[in-house]
Amino acid sequence: MNTITANTVSTASNAQSNPVLRHHPVSEVMRKTFLNVDATMTAEQALELVRKSDLNHDATSVLFVSSERSNNYRGFVRLSALLRATADTAIGALVEAESPQVKQDVHYEVAARELHRTDIPMLPVTDDENRLVGVLTFDDAMDVLEQEASEDMYWKAGVGDLTHQKDAVRSEKLTSGSIGYPVKVRLMFLMVTLAGGMMVGGVIDHFEGVLEALVALAIFIPLVMDMGGNVGTQSTTIFARGLALGHIDLNRFFRVHVWRELKVGLTMGVLLAVLGGTIAYFWQGAPNGIPMLGVVVGLSLMFSVTTASLLGFLIPWILLKLGVDHAPGADPFITTIKDFSGLAVYFLTAAWLLGISG
Repeated sequence: MNTITANTVSTASNAQSNPVLRHHPVSEVMRKTFLNVDATMTAEQALELVRKSDLNHDATSVLFVSSERSNNYRGFVRLSALLRATADTAIGALVEAESPQVKQDVHYEVAARELHRTDIPMLPVTDDENRLVGVLTFDDAMDVLEQEASEDMYWKAGVGDLTHQKDAVRSEKLTSGSIGYPVKVRLMFLMVTLAGGMMVGGVIDHFEGVLEALVALAIFIPLVMDMGGNVGTQSTTIFARGLALGHIDLNRFFRVHVWRELKVGLTMGVLLAVLGGTIAYFWQGAPNGIPMLGVVVGLSLMFSVTTASLLGFLIPWILLKLGVDHAPGADPFITTIKDFSGLAVYFLTAAWLLGISG
């Protein structure tokens, strides 16, 4: 039987190498509802116990086996094996040869990784006398790994557990506190969008002559603005999730993650530019005798998509470094910068390629 004890924590857990993070034994997250049967019980008796149990199907997919007299943990039996056994077969004879387990004082990340390594839905947790005291479920293990990845990420970023605690407090206040806090915080960042909207209006006003000379340009303004907005939202969501799960290493942020996102944004920009430019050419360009309209739309889409994708990573990173909550703050900045620069490029390209004076 493969047993993991607390002695392995110092080498198996990355979180334990961080002196700021306190020890979290698996007993903090284990569940105490499980099926524990006597080794002398027959398969028919065990099945009857399963039928009468009020536990869900996940909790009854595995039966844990203990000795009748000493109550020592012996191993586990899968429900599938129990169903195939004859009625009078002793449960003890069905116990699987490899039965991993952990001690209750083992760090919960170690236990979670052990469960992730095995192919059982629950990992048994035993005390110092080898008595079964709880189980770690797969869902709880994944929650633990996500939490530990987040803590490791903050520590490696040099902001430690304090920033993690701040984010937790901010998230709680934004989702379950009084409405005053989320209104104040979100409205503050929306003021950026309001100011940006006025600036974008100024760009349109500045190029009013270009629009009057070629009304067809107005048709594609929503396309250029909305496509960039959607790409920016995608990028910020990917950044936030990658940050929380520890998939983004802030020590390698520019040379790895920003460079990769730039390539992703440029690739998407080129593909969307070809598609959007082709549609613009056949829809409004060729019929109205302005074949270069497709090129204008294509170049503007490529710039807008690439810029939005890059900003979706850079803006949250900047806000994080400044200690500002990037959850409500990133998108307003991205929208403002992307709309302003995207429309400016759109009109400047149109004025240049179509020979229109603003």
